[in-house]
Amino acid sequence: MKFSPVIISVAMLAFLSTVAHGGTWAGGAVKTSSGSREYKLWVASLYSKEKPVALILMLHGCMQKAEELAAFSGMNDLADKNGFLVAYPEQTVTANPLRCWNWFDSKHQTRDAGEPSLVAAVIQDVRSSYNIDARRVYAIGISAGGAMAVVMGVTYPEMFAGLGVIAGVEFKAATTVQAGLAAMKSGGPDPNDQGLLAFQTIQKSLAGAKTRIPVIAFQGMKDPYVSPLNADQLIAQWAQTNDYLDDGKDNDSVSIQTAKETKGAVPNGYSFTKYSYYDSAKRLLMEKWLVDGLGHAWSGSPIANQFADPKGPNASAEMWRFFEASWDSKTKGGNQ
Repeated sequence: MKFSPVIISVAMLAFLSTVAHGGTWAGGAVKTSSGSREYKLWVASLYSKEKPVALILMLHGCMQKAEELAAFSGMNDLADKNGFLVAYPEQTVTANPLRCWNWFDSKHQTRDAGEPSLVAAVIQDVRSSYNIDARRVYAIGISAGGAMAVVMGVTYPEMFAGLGVIAGVEFKAATTVQAGLAAMKSGGPDPNDQGLLAFQTIQKSLAGAKTRIPVIAFQGMKDPYVSPLNADQLIAQWAQTNDYLDDGKDNDSVSIQTAKETKGAVPNGYSFTKYSYYDSAKRLLMEKWLVDGLGHAWSGSPIANQFADPKGPNASAEMWRFFEASWDSKTKGGNQ
């Protein structure tokens, strides 16, 4: 499949130390009935076991590895500045020849099975060894990793306080390889139907009912692999899912029709349009960033390569800002 560019826990293992920015690489491996995966963990320089901290799960795209995602996202630097930890699960070439997360395969779209069980195990393993605030765990992914972040938010809703997606798709945009390729090119099923399906999946999980899930999405308008239509569908799907999560009814308590539109531009870089979506209590719940000129790449990267473009708004910084804003509104205004 040509995509461009998850329980038994094992003990945490020391992986590598580095003097860069004062942070430290650590790592480990997890195993479930679905197999095993290794992961790398960035322990921020400000981390102290005396205080619970946020954890960001980072899911790479096809043909990528943990260190590459860390480099072009700049997330470790952000972690050092803000004191959170960053976990990077790694896909294997055995599971997918291009190291894509298999978001498009129905065997990897349910709880306690396939790659979702392995990714969830990574979070559990990190939490067993570090003082993580379970209320502030977030999943971010790019491309196939973005699509898998969406799957994780639906199949393990109790684990995540928010999702960040770059060049991703709606929940179950596809259940076969062929449908996955088609969805990337021209979108998936009706997002209202997928929104209801995501809600029903969340309700069937061991967690039962769940409060709404904040979502922020970035999409390059010149992405040659993932159509910008997918960003629209992703936000529409989560608007419907969050509408149902509010009170179990489809009553537009969350609506894509009430977005606040903001236009901007990066100095000597790309212009963009940001759409902000609020709930009925005027709390920020979703954001969609459409970046003119951006291809299939991490927006606002500190480096430039095939999957990274410094000319866009800083996606990592904006995602952390969004998560913190969502958390503040939740703690000050009650459950979402």
